[in-house]
Amino acid sequence: MIKPVEMQAPAVRNTDNELRRLKARLARSDERRAAELGAARADMDSLAHTISHDLRSPLTVISGFAELLAKHSTKGLDRKSRHYLELIKGSTAQAVLMLDEILALSRVSLAEMHCVPVDLADLVNRVVREFNASKGDRRVIWMIGHLPTVQADPTLLRQAITSLLLNALKFTRSREVARIQIGFQDGDHELTFFVRDNGAGLDLKHRERMFSAPQNPQAPSEADGSTIGWAHVQRIIHRHGGRMWMQAVPDGGAVIHFTIPDESREPEFRSERI
Repeated sequence: MIKPVEMQAPAVRNTDNELRRLKARLARSDERRAAELGAARADMDSLAHTISHDLRSPLTVISGFAELLAKHSTKGLDRKSRHYLELIKGSTAQAVLMLDEILALSRVSLAEMHCVPVDLADLVNRVVREFNASKGDRRVIWMIGHLPTVQADPTLLRQAITSLLLNALKFTRSREVARIQIGFQDGDHELTFFVRDNGAGLDLKHRERMFSAPQNPQAPSEADGSTIGWAHVQRIIHRHGGRMWMQAVPDGGAVIHFTIPDESREPEFRSERI
């Protein structure tokens, strides 16, 4: 009499062989996709650098000749003509800044993430000390609340915090005393952070374009802030699996909120959001 276990042995061996074949096929597929992704990232990085360089050159020429014209024709130009030259120089400078920020945004999309525990309080305080060292005679009051340790890529998170605080400084430039607050609120499965300022604020009637379009919703003279910087931050937050939104009114300050998932309360595997 043949034992049941002996009758099942060939079927078990066939199943094991099939599993090994499937694993090998998946491994080859993963290697191929990784190679394709690496090549695509390299192509995108090269394209971003090329576009930035090719567009920067004519802008630099325009700005340079506008500067020369202003210096050599000071007495021969009327007030309106001098104003036009200042607009040309200001617009080209803004365009160059936008190119730099678009390039930075592309790098965020291409960068690999290496998440480790990050002391957010220490990170914020280091960024604030750097700003304080270069703020000149501006009066800036920083209100930094208790901030926890988060699981994040330290380089990308530092870029996000730096960009948010830099924009807060820009939008409060017209205030005699700038007040910038950084804090957080604990949630069920995510930590919600905010950066609040008493600056120029924004009109949010086009809020759906605020974090995606490479544009400045106000004239530089009013706020001198950049929505590309917010798009940059939003991309970083999305890559960490978080969300980002804004509350603001014209001339009434703004609050930028963003979340980071609380890894200590999410034991399941969570893939990176693209």
